[in-house]
Amino acid sequence: MERPTRGSQMKDYSRAVVLESYETGPEIQECPILPPTGRTILVEVEAATVCGTDVHISEGTFDQLARLPLIMGHEGTGKVVELGSKEIYDSQGARISEGDRLVWSHNWCGRCYGCAIAKQPTLCENTMGYGWGPFEGVLNGTFSEYAHIVEDSRVLKVPNGIDPALASSATCALRTVMHAFGRMNPIRFSDTVVVLGAGPVGLYAAAASMKAGAYQTILIGAPASRLEITSTWDLSSRIDIDSTDPEDRIDEVLQLTNGKGADVVIECAGPPAAFTEGLNMLRKGGQMMVVGQAHGEKVPVDTTALKVRQTTIHTSLSADISHYYDALKFLESFAETLQLDRIVASPRYTLANARDALDAMKNGSEMKPVITPKEKA
Repeated sequence: MERPTRGSQMKDYSRAVVLESYETGPEIQECPILPPTGRTILVEVEAATVCGTDVHISEGTFDQLARLPLIMGHEGTGKVVELGSKEIYDSQGARISEGDRLVWSHNWCGRCYGCAIAKQPTLCENTMGYGWGPFEGVLNGTFSEYAHIVEDSRVLKVPNGIDPALASSATCALRTVMHAFGRMNPIRFSDTVVVLGAGPVGLYAAAASMKAGAYQTILIGAPASRLEITSTWDLSSRIDIDSTDPEDRIDEVLQLTNGKGADVVIECAGPPAAFTEGLNMLRKGGQMMVVGQAHGEKVPVDTTALKVRQTTIHTSLSADISHYYDALKFLESFAETLQLDRIVASPRYTLANARDALDAMKNGSEMKPVITPKEKA
């Protein structure tokens, strides 16, 4: 059936970054824009931030999960340009209208065991993750001028005053932190918290630890330029891994805790060694939250030591819409005072420069590259 032609204000095609094969890598294509039906929403993508996961997807690291061809990108904010035939409400009960700026979650089905019984939508057995494919007509990635928000996705309006790029970063890094904090035992005012990793997730975790009332928050990571972003924050210590070795870092944590070790370690770094280092910083009876481990390697663990020390280990994956809500509230409360916009202060990339944005994320030259799909090179 021939696709209906839209009026002058609406395009019939969207430029998008499509990954068809790992050999050729991501390339720009013009993709037809299908009219939204039912409770589907069509948005014009205002900002799409780049995640390390995007790099791994483009290189085939997650080839058993990603389904080619796919439109890249899972982080983003978009302005509503067209709605399906049914009334649509966000997760606070507000009706969605054209012109609203939105963030959206992956489309958890709500019917499987993970969703309905375990009450953990991030374990959904039937989800279609944005940026994971397959691309079969629905614009289900954010490295695109336009994107479809499908019916099972949950959406939220972005509060006025939050920069689109910063809101986009909240749709992965910050909502991941909000989920992790919800799965841990609550942080107490007497706790010393160590955050491993100075990427976006690590910085947001350090900020959340401070605002949760931790007695001490210690940030460990690199490079120094990322640690410098937190120079005005009330952190107890910033430890640069480029100028220290693991023994030095463990010793400093012990010194800051009168020899007992940290009450909480939040691992946001990624390398296998970070898990082991984090365990060695914990006090007896401490808790560790694992967020950054996604390398697929096996890490040896002394299970007897875990038992004898009564160590609690938590893990957390992705987030559901309640954590997006928490993330937006966090930005409303603290983005200005903590200058969180510095996390997304990179040069803006066009769709044509998407490969450069992925390279900048991979080599660490940018904290959180931002693609602005409406801009042309």
